[in-house]
Amino acid sequence: MKISVSKDFGTNRKAILPLVPEPATALKKEDLAQVDLLSDAADANSTKVKFSFKILKGGNGETARDVIQWFMNVERAFAGLSSNNGQLRCQMVQQFAAGSALSGFDHNAQVLAAPARAASIATAQAAVTADGGTNAARRNGLKAQSTAVQALTNETILEQNSGLATITTTLNGMMTVFLPNKILQRVKRCLRREARKPVDMPVRERLMRVIRIDTQEVPRLPPNFNAAQSLGNDEIIDILLFGVPKSWQREMDRQGVDPLASVPHETAAFMERIEMSEDFDGDKTTKVAPGKGKKKSGCAEGNLDADGCGSRCDLLCI
Repeated sequence: MKISVSKDFGTNRKAILPLVPEPATALKKEDLAQVDLLSDAADANSTKVKFSFKILKGGNGETARDVIQWFMNVERAFAGLSSNNGQLRCQMVQQFAAGSALSGFDHNAQVLAAPARAASIATAQAAVTADGGTNAARRNGLKAQSTAVQALTNETILEQNSGLATITTTLNGMMTVFLPNKILQRVKRCLRREARKPVDMPVRERLMRVIRIDTQEVPRLPPNFNAAQSLGNDEIIDILLFGVPKSWQREMDRQGVDPLASVPHETAAFMERIEMSEDFDGDKTTKVAPGKGKKKSGCAEGNLDADGCGSRCDLLCI
C-alpha cells in the first residue's frame, strides 16, 4: 500500500511559541488598556502603579503568545485592583477586550450565567420548601432570600459566589477559541523535536526561555488550564539534550555524567562548561614559524660566472 507523506513533513515550520519572542511593535494609545494597580491589593491606600497592556480584539493578527500574554495581563489587573466578585471582573474584561473578543466574551458570559441563575433560584426555593414553618422569622427570611434571588439577572448573578467561576470558565472558553487547535500538544512537540539551540544563544538563556514557556504559558493553555500539564524535569533535560551539538552529549558520556540523574540547572551548568571551553579553544590562532618553508638554493640567482656557477661555488667547480 502506498503511503502519502504530508508536504510539510520534515520541514521547519514556524513555532507557535518560539524560543525567541518576536520584536514588539509600537501601539497606539487607543489600542491600550490603562489601569492603576495597587502595590498591596489588601490596602486601598497603598502605592499605585500604572499598568498598560494591549486590548484583545480577536482575529486581528494576534499571535498565540499575544493571546496568552493578554490573559496573564488580565489576571494581573484582577489581582492589582482587588476585584473579588464576578460582576466586577466581567466589567473589567469588557474594558480590556474589543471586536470579536468582546462579543464572544459577552455571549459566553450570558450563556454560562443563565444556568447559574436557575440553580440559585432552585436552591433558594428548595430551602423555603424544606422549612417546616415552625419558626416564622426564619421562614420569612428564606422567602425574602428566594424573592431576591429571583430578581437577579444574568449580569447581577455574577456577584454571587459562583460568579468568579463563571468568569474564569468564560475566559478559558475565549482562549480555546482564539488559540490554535491542539496547541498544548503542538507546543510540547515543538520543544522536544524542533527547538534547537541557536548558535548565538547561551545554554543558560535557552534554559530560561524553555522554563518561561513551561511555567508561564503552558499552564494557561487548553484543555486543562493548570500547572499539571507542565513539563517535568526529565522532559526539560531531554529538550536541552536534543537542542545541543552531539559532541556535547558524547562529552557527557565520556565523563560518565547522567543528565537525567540531575536537575535542569545542573545539566545546563555542565553544558556551560563545555561551551566555555569551546569558546576558549576558538580564541586560539595557529601561527606559522618564520623560516620554515621552501629551502633556498646554495647558488644566488643573477650572479653567475661563465661556467654557470656563482662566486660562492668556486670551490665546488674546481
